[in-house]
Amino acid sequence: MYDLFIIGAGPGGYSAAVLAAKKGLRVGIAEKQALGGVCTNRGCIPAKAYIESINLYKRIRNASRFGIEVGQPAISLAALAKRKERIVSRLVKGIELLLKNSAVDLYPATAEIVSPHTIRVGGTTIETANLLIATGSIPRPLPFPAPKLWTSDDVFALEKAPASLIIIGGGVIGCEMAHIFSSLGAKVTVIEALDRVLASEDREASSALVKIMREVDFITGARVCAIDGAGPHRVSVEAPDGARTLEAEHILACIGRTPVLPPGVKELGPDLRENGGLKVDEYMQTTLPHVYAVGDVTGAHMFAYAASKAAEVAVDHVTGGDKRMSFENIPSIVFTDPEIASVGGAYDGCSKGTFPVAALGRARTMEVNEGFANVYADANGRLKRISIMAPHATELIAWAGLAIDLNLSVEEFLHPPYTHPTLSEILKEAAEDLLGVSVHKA
Repeated sequence: MYDLFIIGAGPGGYSAAVLAAKKGLRVGIAEKQALGGVCTNRGCIPAKAYIESINLYKRIRNASRFGIEVGQPAISLAALAKRKERIVSRLVKGIELLLKNSAVDLYPATAEIVSPHTIRVGGTTIETANLLIATGSIPRPLPFPAPKLWTSDDVFALEKAPASLIIIGGGVIGCEMAHIFSSLGAKVTVIEALDRVLASEDREASSALVKIMREVDFITGARVCAIDGAGPHRVSVEAPDGARTLEAEHILACIGRTPVLPPGVKELGPDLRENGGLKVDEYMQTTLPHVYAVGDVTGAHMFAYAASKAAEVAVDHVTGGDKRMSFENIPSIVFTDPEIASVGGAYDGCSKGTFPVAALGRARTMEVNEGFANVYADANGRLKRISIMAPHATELIAWAGLAIDLNLSVEEFLHPPYTHPTLSEILKEAAEDLLGVSVHKA
């Protein structure tokens, strides 16, 4: 008998397991694939490993701007894949060690739910007081018949970049993949159904990214109608300027992800979202008592860091606490070059302050010119949204997220001194611009 049994050892699952064990619960966890889930093995970590290498490669190519003369660098997809495997392997072993040191029982097999308190794993029947489902998601298929296409699950096993690539979907994953493959020399075309890429970010960020990524052809407001050919592929597209047919060596589908439910759960009759994800309340509990769900399997807010936070809330509820999950101020991050990050909700009717990266002293020392920060506040001077396009924006957004979550005023946000010369000053300058007192903005 376990106090908590978890299905899925991605960021949400293994975080819940370790935390519950630290709180004195007897915990078991089932994972049929590698520990760490999609994030560690086929998503966040592999993508960022590639992007770190690519960004360094691009800096080396521009070394003369820093007063350094070097030979012409070369980059190999096979070498990037090898480096990625080393990084992923270490992280997976680290998760295994965390579970072992926390005395969490690991079952490396598929788990089937028999009842809210009974699970069958590899022929073993397990009883548990509470169940947490963290089975993640898979890439969403195209809504029409098509030949076998690449997804984000496939690209990190490649040893050679394609000469040409069409990416269907201009969201976070699509834009990150465009950054990776265009930097590796592929001719990349991104097709997006909405009127702009990165539609969840500020319009300035969307338009700036398109201008910066000059080597990528972005087609927005377009619909893919059909795909044929076994490579090269031919793609029929309806775009605002008319129908056309595009051709590429390979096609990468990045149109979102679909929740994966464990065997047996549907038969228990939990409420589901329209996209098939498990509905949960503010304690991350499904409509089945003592059955919780976190991460992509809920069909909402598919971020690894949101899953980890939700795991904390679920474990707190299992142990008698009253923490509640709020997805209102979950940051969004994009690892393009420059990075893009934002936090907060709608900003219609808000006052806005902005500041360009090019005016920062630290940015000048980094030979960086592109980007900005936007700070939005309501009529009462309370921060409502912060958007950043800059080097290390994905790090800067943590402080911005804390400010938004605490409902700080602009004056409170400006209260501590901001160190100089740093990139964090872009937040200070944008907030001061909102008040009309930015010293460094003409």
